[in-house]
Amino acid sequence: MNYIVVANRNIPKEVLEKYNLDVYFKKGPKYVIQAEDLKSFIEFLLNEDYVEEVLHKDRYIPKDQFLQWFLDNLLDVQQYLDVKYQKIFSSNLEVIGAEFFCGFPIHPFLLMKALKEPCFADIKCLRSIIKRVEDNNWDKLIFFNSFPRSIEKSDFVITAVSLVKSKGLADKTVIEVLEYQLSEEKVLRNLNFARSQNLKIAVDDWGSESAGIFRIVNLKPHFVKIDKSITWNAEARELVEPVIKKFLERDIKVIVEGIENEEHLEWTKKLNAYMQGFYLHKPEPF
Repeated sequence: MNYIVVANRNIPKEVLEKYNLDVYFKKGPKYVIQAEDLKSFIEFLLNEDYVEEVLHKDRYIPKDQFLQWFLDNLLDVQQYLDVKYQKIFSSNLEVIGAEFFCGFPIHPFLLMKALKEPCFADIKCLRSIIKRVEDNNWDKLIFFNSFPRSIEKSDFVITAVSLVKSKGLADKTVIEVLEYQLSEEKVLRNLNFARSQNLKIAVDDWGSESAGIFRIVNLKPHFVKIDKSITWNAEARELVEPVIKKFLERDIKVIVEGIENEEHLEWTKKLNAYMQGFYLHKPEPF
């Protein structure tokens, strides 16, 4: 595949090689770039800042406009995204639910960087999850982790609530929240609406830099997911045990993430907490 771009400066050969790209022809600021596939070219555009414009349908358009066109059309073409899931277990190893996530056409972090409004991708993912849940007669909890900024958007939350309610899944749906320089007021308002419609709330990665104690105080979640960095550190586990017990006393269910060996498993059982991790179940297609 050949792509013609206008560069703002010379593109080093080693940068192109990193994405398996090659220069077929160059004249002034214009490059004809050879790519093995479109995905590698898109990742080059997303990660590097050498390109100003891309030739698209006989005219040069800004790089950001080309990326938006590509992503919008790619998501539109795919009726449903691939769905994976990872089971979540009780302390006696019964399955109580699963975290569901989608396989996007490019890495989610690159997708979030490129999309001005990631809500569309999240709704596409949620529709795909609902379809698989119905096809597989899944009757347990559905943990859904959106792009962080989507939870600020009332349109996204209203649409997500409408989707799960229309399928009778509201009381089984758990929205996972991760702090990401978000407006606390908007997040709280949107989550209170979701809660009023019988959806449940989970604070994800608690104990990491992204989620602290004030998240719990402000959001009053149904679930707290303990970050794997705590699970993997014996000293950290000892320090958070009293806090976890306080969560449980307040009827906040605790899910310990990152269970990867027998030591992690036994610690979680001692807490009488839920658990999730590769030692119990690796993510797989649903």
